[in-house]
Amino acid sequence: MFLKFRQTIVLLLTVVLVSGFVSCKQEGSVRFAFLTDLHVVPGNDNEHVLDLVVEEINKGDFDFVVITGDLTNMGSDEELHAVKDGVDGLTIPYYILPGNHETNWSETGGATYKKLFGADRFYFEHNGYGFVGFNAGPYMKMGDGHVKSEDLKWLQSELPEAKDIKLISMAHYPIADGLDNWPEVSEVLKAKGVSLALCGHGHRLRLMNFNGITGLMGRALIGKNKEDVGYTIVTLNGDQVFVEEKKCGQAAQLYRDWNLCGVSQIDTLPVSVMPSMQINEKYPNVAAQIIVNDDASVMGGFAMDGTIISWLSSDGYLKAFDAETNTVLWQEFLSTPQYATPTIYKNSVIVGTSLGDLKAFDLTSGTMKWETNVGYPVFAEGVIDNGSLYIACGKGGFTKIDPQNGRVIWTYNNIGGFVQAKPCITDKELIFGAWDKYLYCLDKATGSLNWKWTNGHGAILYSPGNVVPAVANNKVFIVAPDRYFTVLDLNDGSEIYRTKSHQVRESMCISGDKKHIYAKLMNDSIVAFPTHGKTHQSLWTANVGFGYEHNPCPLVEVNGVVYGGTRSGEVFAVDAKTQTTLWRHKISNSSVNKLFWNDGLWFNTMDGKIAKMKVQ
Repeated sequence: MFLKFRQTIVLLLTVVLVSGFVSCKQEGSVRFAFLTDLHVVPGNDNEHVLDLVVEEINKGDFDFVVITGDLTNMGSDEELHAVKDGVDGLTIPYYILPGNHETNWSETGGATYKKLFGADRFYFEHNGYGFVGFNAGPYMKMGDGHVKSEDLKWLQSELPEAKDIKLISMAHYPIADGLDNWPEVSEVLKAKGVSLALCGHGHRLRLMNFNGITGLMGRALIGKNKEDVGYTIVTLNGDQVFVEEKKCGQAAQLYRDWNLCGVSQIDTLPVSVMPSMQINEKYPNVAAQIIVNDDASVMGGFAMDGTIISWLSSDGYLKAFDAETNTVLWQEFLSTPQYATPTIYKNSVIVGTSLGDLKAFDLTSGTMKWETNVGYPVFAEGVIDNGSLYIACGKGGFTKIDPQNGRVIWTYNNIGGFVQAKPCITDKELIFGAWDKYLYCLDKATGSLNWKWTNGHGAILYSPGNVVPAVANNKVFIVAPDRYFTVLDLNDGSEIYRTKSHQVRESMCISGDKKHIYAKLMNDSIVAFPTHGKTHQSLWTANVGFGYEHNPCPLVEVNGVVYGGTRSGEVFAVDAKTQTTLWRHKISNSSVNKLFWNDGLWFNTMDGKIAKMKVQ
C-alpha cells in the first residue's frame, strides 16, 4: 500500500521539480522550511515520507530548516536514530527541538537526544533576524508543557536587546494553555521584542494569538489523510511574513501573509485565559506554607525525614534542606537532567541519576556513602521494605539493593521498555509496570517472574508504565493510560474484571484499611471502587471541579480524607464518607509532583515549590 503511495509522490515530485517552485527566495530575505510532528518509527510511513521531504527540500531554495518537536512516537533510541539518519540527509543547516513525545517518554531521559542533536535550545542570527528555540517539556511524565526555570533565565540573558534584530521564537508547545508557565514565557518573549512564535503539537497549519505575540502552528508531516504529506514554508522579507503550505509533489500554496509592524493579524483570535488563584477565596480556612522555593524546576518528588527534605533540581543538584531552621544543609551536583525522587533510609538519602548511578549520601552532611552503577538512567523513587531497597532502573528493569552499602542483591531485566514508577510490595511479591505494555509480578526474595499481564492494546503509550499498583484481598488494582480500571488475580495475573465506565488515568491510591481504591478521573472527579467482591460497579464519584486533568501524581488517603494534586498546581481534599470537597487550594500553575503525609499534608510542584498545607 505504501509502495503505491510512494510511487505517486515521487511522480508528482518530479513534475513539480521540473516545473520549478511557485515561491522563491528573494535577495536579502530569509526563507526556511518549517517541519514539526514527524512521529517517525523505523519502518513506518512517516520515516519514508521524511526521506521524500528531505529530498524535496534539498532541491528547493532554502536558507535552513527548523524542526519543532515530536520527532518520534516514544522517544526511543531506535526512533531517534531513525530521525537523525533522515534529517542528516539535508544539505542545508537544520535546527531541531524535542517535543512531548521525546521528553514524556524517553528510555535515556533525553540523553540520547542530546548525544545525537546537541542542546535542546539554540539561538542564531541570519540576515538581520534572530531565531531562538527552547524545550517545552513535559518531563518524563504525562502533564502540561513546562519551560524550565533555567531556560527562562537563559532566554532573558541570551536574547539581544538590539531593536535592529527581528526575533522569532520556536518551541513544540503553543505558548498558551497546555504550557503551564505560558504567561511567564510570553512576557519574557514580548519584553525581548519577539514578533513571531512558531510551534507544533496541533498537527495543522494555524495562526494563533500567544498573549499578543503572533503564533504560527506548523502542519504535521502526515495529516489525517495519509496521502496528505508535507511541511510549512516561512519567508521573511523586511517586515513582511509569507507562510505557505507545501504538500509533497504539489506547488506551494500561500496560507497567509502579513506585516510585522502593521495592523495585527491576531487581534480577533482567542487568547488563553490567564490562570487565576480565585479558588483560594472559596476556602479561606486553607493556606499553603511554602517551605522551599527553588530557583530551578523540579521534575520529580521529594523525600522527607523529620524536618529534613531532599529533592533533585532540574539543574542537576541533589539538595537537603532543614525545614525547622530554614537552611540548606548541603547540595551536590550530579548531572543534568535529573528526574528521580530520592529515598531516605535511616540517615542516608539514596537517589538514582540520569547517568545510571545509584548514590547514597549522609542526610545531614552530604558525604557520599556509596555508589553503584546500574547501567541505565534512573527516573524512579525507590521503596524501602524490610531493610532492602527496591528501585526501578529504567531499561535496566528492577533491582533489589542493600541500602547500607549499595550491593545489588538481584536484578530482573527481562523487559522490553523502561520502568519508572514505584512498585507495590506485598509480603512475597513485587509488582510494577513498564513501558512495554506489561505489568510484572516478581518473587520479592529471588527476583524471579511469577507472571506478567498486558491489556492487549497495540500501542505502547497505553502501557501501565507510570502507575503505582495496589494490592488487597489477593487482587491487584491499576489505572493505566488505557483509561480502564483493571483488577487482576494476585496469584496468576488473570483478569478478574476491567471497566471503562470512568475515565481513570494513572493517578490512584488504596485506603489505609485497604477496603477502597480511589482514582482520579480525567475531568473534575475522583471515583471509589471496593476492593472486595468482583463487581464492576464503583461505589461513588465526587465532582471536585478541577477540570480536564491528566497529572499522574498518586492520590493519598489519610483518616478517611482523599488528597490529590492537579496539572495546574492545585491540591484538593475530599471526605470519603460524605463525598464532599473539603477544600481546594492553588499554589502554582505547574503540576503537583508528589503528595506526602508527615504530620500534615506536604507536596511539591514542578516550578520548585515544596509546601505544607495549613487547615484551620
